[in-house]
Amino acid sequence: MRKLLPYSYYGGDTDEQQQFYSELRPVTIISQSVGLVSWLAAAILLAAGGQSLHASLLFGVPGMLLSLVISLRAGSVKSLVVSGIIGTTATAFAFRLLMAYCPDPTFWVLPVGTVLTLSAAPIFGGMINYIGAAVAVWLILTVGNFPAQPGQLTFNLALLVMGSSFAMAIYLHAYFLNLRVRSHRARRELAEMAFKDLVTGLNNRRKFTLEVRRMQLLPSPLPLFFLMIDIDDFKKINDTLGHDAGDDVLIHTAQVLAGLGAGHLCGRLGGEEFGVLFHGEAADALDFAAALLDGVRAATHPPRTVSIGIAEFDRDSDLSVSYKRADEALYLAKRHGKNRYVLAGGMQAAA
Repeated sequence: MRKLLPYSYYGGDTDEQQQFYSELRPVTIISQSVGLVSWLAAAILLAAGGQSLHASLLFGVPGMLLSLVISLRAGSVKSLVVSGIIGTTATAFAFRLLMAYCPDPTFWVLPVGTVLTLSAAPIFGGMINYIGAAVAVWLILTVGNFPAQPGQLTFNLALLVMGSSFAMAIYLHAYFLNLRVRSHRARRELAEMAFKDLVTGLNNRRKFTLEVRRMQLLPSPLPLFFLMIDIDDFKKINDTLGHDAGDDVLIHTAQVLAGLGAGHLCGRLGGEEFGVLFHGEAADALDFAAALLDGVRAATHPPRTVSIGIAEFDRDSDLSVSYKRADEALYLAKRHGKNRYVLAGGMQAAA
């Protein structure tokens, strides 16, 4: 229950609210539609039974219709919360007016209240909102209708049924809320597993490529440069010191990349290769590359080095064109002694 406290109002972070919205909206629309149709059916049955119905009976209908319209047009969890509160209380009020035409309105308080509170359990995104709506439902239905003989068996039994149904409704709401939270977190973890490199925590090649393709289509006032980074002599590190030492170098290199590359797209392309899509002018990209050389040497013990190939990103061509140019520049950096960066078209020495 403690884990659900952050969701006591109407949801968690933005991603969770969006997920809750997509799940709650159809359930809310269906529940409100069923409530409206049930009320109409009950009114028709009363009229068919010879009851003379007055226009005041319709006072609850605008609220039910308003809540349904809000749900149909809702674009967020918050809108659905407002819709749920209006719809639940308006439906309770409409049935309260309807019960006045029944021979024994007190008899209908418990079943109607139970059905309304239980059916509303899945449509609220927050515990406080739901409890407030459930309390309002019981107040609307019971004030003036509840058995007025405290201490008698009928009164105690009615109180027991009402309390039990209210407790069950709260439990069901917490259960549905817990399912939504766990489902969202499971999806988030699966997404991280699908798009994050497990060793370094950076974007993996798939995610990096998807983001590069997306950014290729977006307008940008600054040019883009693709940096391909390769750890020097990485195979020798693995062969002589073991894979744990190799992973340690990968992690420290990734930490330097993530720190210096904040605001730029970074990822592990595979093995000992990393990629960065840099926003900025050529001089800024070269300064960034020089900082990477210094940063990796300072972060690894004993000091390790990287080689970097840099190419201006071609927005109008397939990604393979920019990748190939950066890879060719990386090859030149390796060939000219490693621990340096090369801009496609010209070489720069190590920092």
